[in-house]
Order: sequence, then structure tokens, then C-alpha cells
Amino acid sequence: MRTISYEQHEFHGTPERLSAELPAFVYDIPYFGACGIFPPHHIINEIFESGGAEGGMGPGTTWEPFHVSEAEYKELVTAIKNLNPKTLSEDIRFREVKFEFDGEFDSEASREKWMHKVCARHRKAWQKKMRG
Repeated sequence: MRTISYEQHEFHGTPERLSAELPAFVYDIPYFGACGIFPPHHIINEIFESGGAEGGMGPGTTWEPFHVSEAEYKELVTAIKNLNPKTLSEDIRFREVKFEFDGEFDSEASREKWMHKVCARHRKAWQKKMRG
């Protein structure tokens, strides 16, 4: 699986340069999913092609923009489904809650609409998981 070189950004900190395979990398991107739901292929490419963001007053992650093929996306989904994120390196920041899948909204063209609909359905359950 592809390894990504990227920078972690923290508020008032010097960015830290890291490398991780895709399954770990996605757990190190703030707000990667929506309310704990893993994005569909076209939304992932929208995220990956953005190059990330420094985060401003919160954490951020930046990388060289890239694109994943349908085959690579399927491999990533399989890896995420089989991964216990709590086993990831302590360098990976957002590994508290495992990504889940809900394909009902995968046809939404924009990330914003996809996130809105996914969170309308999953927000309460995700918040409960985040509280432990």
C-alpha cells in the first residue's frame, strides 16, 4: 500500500514531518471522515487532491496532492475495515474511533453535501463513541 509523506501541524508548533501507509495516514487527517463515516472514492480524491491544510487554531495535516485509483481505494477500504486504529503508532493523532461505512450517501457529488447528510444520520452515535 502507498506510503504518504506529510506534515502534522499543531497550533503554535513547528510542523512535524512524517510518513505513513494510507490506512494510518487517513487517521492523521483532522475531519477526514464525517461523524466517523469513511468517505466514498470521489470524496477521498477531493480530500487527497486538496493537499490538506495547516489547521490555523487547531491541528492540520498537509501533503503533496495525489489521487487514488478505484483499485487502490478498494484496497484501502479493506485495510480500514480490518484495522484496529488503536494499534496505530502514537504519532497518529485521531485513532480513538474506528471508521465505519454507510454507502447510502455515496452518490452525493460534493463533500459538503455528503458530510451534511452523513452527520445528520450518525452524529449522535459518533459523539457517544468519542466520549467513550
